[in-house]
Amino acid sequence: MASATNDPSIYKGPVGPLRHRCPQCTATGPKLLRCSGCRAVRYCGRDHQVAHRTMHKSACTKIRKARAKVAEEDHRIRNATPDFMTPANAFETDVGHFWGLVHTRDYMRARFDLAEQLLQLGTFDGVTEALEHMRDMLRLCRGDNLGLRNIVPAIMLRLDLDQECYDFVKWWATCDPDGHYDWGDTTLPYLNIRGADVLEDPGFLLGKYAALNHVIAVLLLKLKLLVDIRSLKITRKILARRRLPLELWKQIELEAIRSPLSAKLQKESPESLLKLEAKLLNHIRQLGTTLVKVNQHFMFHLFDPDEALSAKPMAFSFGSWEEMALAMQNSYAAWWETEGVLDLLKDARACAARDSENEIEGMMESETFRSGAGSRRTAEQLLADVSVNRIWGYLDYAVENASYLGPWSERPSERHTRENRESWERAAREEAELEASLDEEEWSDSE
Repeated sequence: MASATNDPSIYKGPVGPLRHRCPQCTATGPKLLRCSGCRAVRYCGRDHQVAHRTMHKSACTKIRKARAKVAEEDHRIRNATPDFMTPANAFETDVGHFWGLVHTRDYMRARFDLAEQLLQLGTFDGVTEALEHMRDMLRLCRGDNLGLRNIVPAIMLRLDLDQECYDFVKWWATCDPDGHYDWGDTTLPYLNIRGADVLEDPGFLLGKYAALNHVIAVLLLKLKLLVDIRSLKITRKILARRRLPLELWKQIELEAIRSPLSAKLQKESPESLLKLEAKLLNHIRQLGTTLVKVNQHFMFHLFDPDEALSAKPMAFSFGSWEEMALAMQNSYAAWWETEGVLDLLKDARACAARDSENEIEGMMESETFRSGAGSRRTAEQLLADVSVNRIWGYLDYAVENASYLGPWSERPSERHTRENRESWERAAREEAELEASLDEEEWSDSE
């Protein structure tokens, strides 16, 4: 969601699950005092509320005004003077068609603005209420003229509503395969998918015209599950060295995972976890490849998002930088808060960079590079580009690294890099020896 403050920091709160948390300290819990103004920020006590007042005052005022505006527009709709274009109370007569009634649009815009202000707080209460507003707005306007379907999945992931996120995305991706769904017919099924298999093949999202925000959401969800598998593997390795009661063992495992869907993984054997890991890696590679096809800018800016998070695109075309910026604003908080995912991708990129160093000089000397639009790039810039493009091929090594508890120098990716470098050096020696032998043959022939 586009930032009204143009400040990237609003997308970068505490890493980890959203919780009721005092913004002045580390105190957490549902019994914290709630701000009576915005009702979306909590404090451990009066002292910290007063101390935070200067920082919170502006946002609090905006939210209070936004709530008042929603209440005003709500009252206007419920008490409208009926005519041939305006029902007496659209909340009773036109649920599902709100945007089609001109006099409801100010209400929908006001509610969207309130949801946006709440999201920018980054608090558990704010994000939860924003999702409630958006879900209800979709109920009121099935056609989703405000594009809420692009924003909701990432919010669900932030709240660990992972199954709901997947069901939501799958419904939108599969609801109208032939273009004949009647959005005005409220008797038709709507957002009715429940309990879809998150581990199924993501083929329904891999088309040429896949929705960028939905590809991002499912990709992040599967990465989230992959990180949970890694956490389970590490936890089991550590606990195997201790003698603990089974109940305590299971409780520790439960604390190590993030997604509610991963609770089922506790029952899996090590062999089954490895199979699930391989399956998820395959799905992630497919989704990553699709993501690049749908918008080539996203992965590059995921590692350096501030420019995109600060942008205020007024419009976009598919595949454009502006589309990426909006998608980044919709999803980056979810990426940031899902602990371990960005680190995993950064390690995969680092693995790709180490393996690609030997190729950069040859790439820069090629005719294709020298005649291309990017010929002014430095070796460092080219390596950065290449490493991002190769992330998905190196994710396996990053996953192995993340589950490895031995010396850094013996991490799977380090061993692979050494082997790869030795292979390059061996190939270079063999090529040099071959050239030398050919030179000798030419010399002897000339004599």
